[in-house]
Amino acid sequence: MPTVSSKRLASFCHQMGVSLKAGLDTRKAFGTCKHLLGKGHTASLSLITDELEQGSTLHECIRKCPKTFPPLLSMLVQVGELSGKTESAFKGLANYYDNRVALIRGFFKRVTWPVLQFVIATGVVGLVLFIMGMLLGNGGAGELLPSWIADDSLFSKYCGLMFVLYGFAGGVGYGVYMQWLNIEVFVGLLSLLPGVKHPFLNLAMSRFCWTFSLVHNAGVDAERSVAMAIKSSGNPVYIKTLQPVLDAIRNNEDFYSAFASTDVYPAAFLSSLMTAEQAGTISESLWQEAATFRLKAESQLQWLSKVCTGLIYGGVAVFIIIMIFVFYKTFILNPINTILG
Repeated sequence: MPTVSSKRLASFCHQMGVSLKAGLDTRKAFGTCKHLLGKGHTASLSLITDELEQGSTLHECIRKCPKTFPPLLSMLVQVGELSGKTESAFKGLANYYDNRVALIRGFFKRVTWPVLQFVIATGVVGLVLFIMGMLLGNGGAGELLPSWIADDSLFSKYCGLMFVLYGFAGGVGYGVYMQWLNIEVFVGLLSLLPGVKHPFLNLAMSRFCWTFSLVHNAGVDAERSVAMAIKSSGNPVYIKTLQPVLDAIRNNEDFYSAFASTDVYPAAFLSSLMTAEQAGTISESLWQEAATFRLKAESQLQWLSKVCTGLIYGGVAVFIIIMIFVFYKTFILNPINTILG
């Protein structure tokens, strides 16, 4: 069973923020809002309810249910409880998950048409290969069809290839949904590909800046703020900088120097961070940077979907051109050469 979806988490966190602001204690607020998390995690929700009744803090209860709640929620609830700003932490989490849902929807909206085109194109290619096999065979359709499926033919090879391709894609998608596969591995690979990496890196920076802004505003110490922000990025490119940045912070370096020493973080972010540290507006600047990186990622994902569409159109066009030449040679040139010969 995967963790609660971002859509449900957004509703839950929003309602928790409203309930806490209205004056309810954590136990009553959770009891009022837990139904928003769905019925698939009843055991975990019952455990949290019982633990709260016994006096445990909410972040301790959530941490005991990693199959229900993602680590980021546990971390930020802890920050809220330590700083006395649990309401603000839930409001921030609600905004984060709302933005995440919007990004996911936007991404799927942009890639759905190219993917559909690819599926249609592979179907058309298979149909053309099947028809070619029937037309170029040495017998009738009834005689050709069984051998065309059973023999080691081009059509059967193509069907086998498509079965493997779609089976692999479906298996990976289901594995990611069920959280059997570590999505960070795939994100890390995409983040290394030239021309493809930028939207994924910007999405990671948006999460990083948002978390950094929230925990810094909550008064969390520098080391913990940095650790939580880097981990929240969810991208191996930035997560691998955790130890060097922490070492720099422990050596009393400022945030700008610590991040700049890794040669990984974007220059625009570093410039904004340096100015913010000098002006004492770190939380506000990071919040603005989070929105900026999110907008960049949305624009780049849109561009990437257009490129995918163009590549699919180009591939289909090349295939059609090749088929035209094959049919021309088979049905026009070959018969003419046979007559003249």
